[in-house]
Amino acid sequence: MKEIIKQKVLETKKQLVLEEISKIFESEGFSSIKMQDIANRLGISVGALYKLFPSKEELFYEYIAYQIHLFYETLKSACPLSLHPKESLERYVELKFEAFASKRKALEDPIIGDPLFFTKMNTQKNDPAKPIFEFLAQLFESLDRIEPLKEKNYMKLAYLFNAFTMGYVEYWIHYSDKLEERASLVLEEFLEGMKA
Repeated sequence: MKEIIKQKVLETKKQLVLEEISKIFESEGFSSIKMQDIANRLGISVGALYKLFPSKEELFYEYIAYQIHLFYETLKSACPLSLHPKESLERYVELKFEAFASKRKALEDPIIGDPLFFTKMNTQKNDPAKPIFEFLAQLFESLDRIEPLKEKNYMKLAYLFNAFTMGYVEYWIHYSDKLEERASLVLEEFLEGMKA
């Protein structure tokens, strides 16, 4: 019982720190800030920060996992089961583009510096994006019943769709100052190649 309580306290501390770190990374970026600066802003010692996150890179991965979790919760709320699967897929694109646009400062350096950043993130021990892929796979399965698709492996479609939409995000980060693609057009462009 003591270990369970200790683990819950640690998780709560991490959650509170990640909420504050989100604000710091999103206003100042990742590369320019040091662990000492973060600890000072949080009002904790550097040792306490390192006890929660063994390195700055680990802290950043935890930040990304936290943001993915928040995104998933938002996605579930925005896409009730009663919604047509196409509308839910459009909302996914809208929410994804909004999330990246609002966090550009935090994500810009790591993504530009490492084009495989999100691939590495998804192969980590607990793949924080897995629930999102499962959600997308369910949407493609529902859509296939209404509008038959060539591909019947719905998880594969989820990964392909994620990669397709990430292409827009990466292009935006490298070449454009606004992420303003219309979700319906992005979805239609993807589905055009998937129709049976």
